Amino acid sequence: MKVNQILSMVTNQFSYQMRLRRFGKQLKLAVDHTKAMKRSDVLLFMCLRNELFRLPYFVDYYRKLGVNHFLIIDNDSTDGLQDWARQQPDVSVWHTRAGYKASNFGMEWCNFLLRKYGTGHLCVTVDPDEFFVYPCMESRNLKELGEYMRMEKREAFHAVMLDAYSDKPLNETVYASGDNPWDVAPFFDRDGYVQVATKAMPTFTRGGPRMRVHNRRDPAKSPALNKIPVVWWRWHFRYVSSMHDIKPMRLMRVQDRFNPTPTGALFHFKFFATLKDKAAEEMNRKEHFSGGAEYERYVRENREVLFEDGVSVRYESPEQLIRLGLMSRGNWL
Repeated sequence: MKVNQILSMVTNQFSYQMRLRRFGKQLKLAVDHTKAMKRSDVLLFMCLRNELFRLPYFVDYYRKLGVNHFLIIDNDSTDGLQDWARQQPDVSVWHTRAGYKASNFGMEWCNFLLRKYGTGHLCVTVDPDEFFVYPCMESRNLKELGEYMRMEKREAFHAVMLDAYSDKPLNETVYASGDNPWDVAPFFDRDGYVQVATKAMPTFTRGGPRMRVHNRRDPAKSPALNKIPVVWWRWHFRYVSSMHDIKPMRLMRVQDRFNPTPTGALFHFKFFATLKDKAAEEMNRKEHFSGGAEYERYVRENREVLFEDGVSVRYESPEQLIRLGLMSRGNWL
């Protein structure tokens, strides 16, 4: 590597470090249980606003998978999140009133905490409506997955996001706090996904009901479904565009020329009856991507039943996703 390239890399890293500190100053530690964290812990990071109704089942699900501590960024929730978190010895909360959009949709806040607390840990970074599924999860926890990744010299674990939905109209798909979301929205699209390579992303995936229904007239506008939710974090790593894009670029490459690549899935439970209220709020706040244009499509969309015969299947198990080709076991037997 040339001297000029090295100097440029050092300068860029220093500049980004200064930027990250600025976003870190926007976070106030409101519920502090960080002293309970250990060096071997699996950590989960997320940014949210008024999502408390999802958290009882969410934290129970990830605790069973082996998450030891939850680090939550609260973007000025009004639903009692902090009171709930004070009763959870494995949950810490940072509060901010700063702009979600200005923080790269929460990712710079997450990057700050990942650098400060996540370095050296196996880190899971997800949204509160996302549930990670991976091969062998019935018998092997996240710590064991992390050890397998280390043995294979894999720093990042990739997943395809699968939008989950019911066979009822949206306003009848009612989720109550503590429910298993698969009981309410058990279906997903079995096929119809498109995977391409771009300069920014070696793997860019689209599909599911948000392409089939909400963007059927212009599929190119449907959102990316490729994510990197599990990473052995190092201090210079950073997410760029949600968990779709991570730097350095080597972490974006899914395929391995020499070994079959294990991959997982992220079940995405957006399509509950609460979506319309959430969409109205976010369209008003203008803090989401493209001013909440994606949410506007959900409100404007007349066809509310996403289920379609021949396309929709009920989720059964990780083995089912492997059979359908939506995730891979790799060499993990």
